[in-house]
Amino acid sequence: MNHSIVSAKSAGLLRLLLAVNFNAAVIFLLIVSVLSAMGSHMFFEDYGDLYGPMDNNLRLMLIYLSISELAVYSFCRYSENFNVMVVMGLFLLLCSFGIEVYSDINEVVVDENYFWFFVYLGLSHLCYGLIPQSIKR
Repeated sequence: MNHSIVSAKSAGLLRLLLAVNFNAAVIFLLIVSVLSAMGSHMFFEDYGDLYGPMDNNLRLMLIYLSISELAVYSFCRYSENFNVMVVMGLFLLLCSFGIEVYSDINEVVVDENYFWFFVYLGLSHLCYGLIPQSIKR
């Protein structure tokens, strides 16, 4: 009996921690996107290598990502099914490696913080989406 109470409390605590981290990641994405779009270099350094058609590509990508995130988050809240966050987490992890490919293909220096930013977002989404349904309630 005591074992089931402890494991229920542990599951509840795990769910709470993952939910707080997930919501913090979503808020962090929105803040970073807005500040980057306004030209702030608080999170990502602009090395000035992006020019012409590539100017502001990464900033615009963050805005699109924020809009997509809000749509997916709203869908998950409405449907009360957060399994879609697993797919979003995988996509964000792919973005972390995609930013490296983008840098190599275009032969420009892209701030390393983009990689870690997408890794954090991806893992937060994955962990939250993978919480078994039994401990989500």
